[in-house]
Amino acid sequence: MEGKELISVLESIQRERGISQSTLLEGIREALFSAYKKKYSRPPRDLQVVLDEKKDQLKVFVKKLVVKNVKNPAVEISMEDALKINPDVKINDEVEVEVNPLDFSRIAASTGKYVMMQQIVEREKDKLYEEFKKKEGSLISGTVRYRTDKFILVDLGKLEGIIPERETLPSRGYKQGERVLVYVMRVTREPKGPHIVLSQTHPNFLRRLFEMEVPEIEEGIVKIRQIKREPGKRAKVVVESRDERIDPVGACVGLRGSRIKAILREIGPEKVDIIKYSSDPAEFIKNALKPAEIYQVKVDPDKKEAKVIVKDEQLSLAIGANGENVKLAAKLTGWQIDIRSVGQIERESAFLRSIPGVGEKTLVSLRESGFLTLKDILRGGVNNLARIEGIGPKMAEKIFKRAKELMEK
Repeated sequence: MEGKELISVLESIQRERGISQSTLLEGIREALFSAYKKKYSRPPRDLQVVLDEKKDQLKVFVKKLVVKNVKNPAVEISMEDALKINPDVKINDEVEVEVNPLDFSRIAASTGKYVMMQQIVEREKDKLYEEFKKKEGSLISGTVRYRTDKFILVDLGKLEGIIPERETLPSRGYKQGERVLVYVMRVTREPKGPHIVLSQTHPNFLRRLFEMEVPEIEEGIVKIRQIKREPGKRAKVVVESRDERIDPVGACVGLRGSRIKAILREIGPEKVDIIKYSSDPAEFIKNALKPAEIYQVKVDPDKKEAKVIVKDEQLSLAIGANGENVKLAAKLTGWQIDIRSVGQIERESAFLRSIPGVGEKTLVSLRESGFLTLKDILRGGVNNLARIEGIGPKMAEKIFKRAKELMEK
């Protein structure tokens, strides 16, 4: 291939594949290095490739050792030939010699061409890897190619990525040709090219959706403190505002729900509760159990336990389907949460009224101290009951004994 033709090919590859000229020349250098070694059974000394665009020439140079008697022309040059290049040269000096790649023989040239193409392919893989590695942790759009039992293949344009089955939304069909917005979980190098793992169940998938739809989050005015999800079912997002004038929940919902609706379109039927953060544990637990309306919250900071009271009609909403609402609230707050309805407490604590000496004041003291049910009394024990104002050791013993009798029935 003539120099002019080679330069044209290099420019074409550079333009179409986006590979820099220096990268292409390095590929040619490695290809010629391989061809030279195959021809002479020995690698060259410091092979260099120089592209002279003005003269449309590709020049190849190697360094050779000046010797009296040449035994290996691959790395040695006679004194007579060396003097033609540099008149000041001496024995054991090195001189740079221009070589003709075509002298490496057709087989060697063929090997060199193969290596060069391999180098170009590898450089292209590296370029794609670097491009998508930068997208790790962000959202990208793709099109569903097909679905298997283990993953969904997504066309991302230049490459394809997979959504493992565990990272898919249970309620979504993922039809062929469907557009999907996905979170780039991981990008790794593989022999066949970059391996891209995607997700729609990762908490950061939801975080990035909020960042995309809510300008106040992007600007740092509203902060997402944490996210807990039961993918496809329910998610809770804790937010706070750094500006007292901005309501963090209202900012995330948007005018007439415009922002949250845009987010919900990407996650299907999954319900999203936006929770306002509070440094007060009782208030935070109350908020975390939304959409249920909470009547009262009693907290034990030492045990990180919270007893929550709701009206009877709010009990199922507070607990949620399969307990998902209270489970997510517990994960968010880091507290153990026990929910009881007003009716349950009244029924379970009715036995206290039958104990001689227990009046309304005692009942109030018990409730204020967190002893709301039979289980609370048995779990607390006689000693803890005796510490409550207005209840001595004898009364504590009576209450505990009566609770134990009723529990054993």
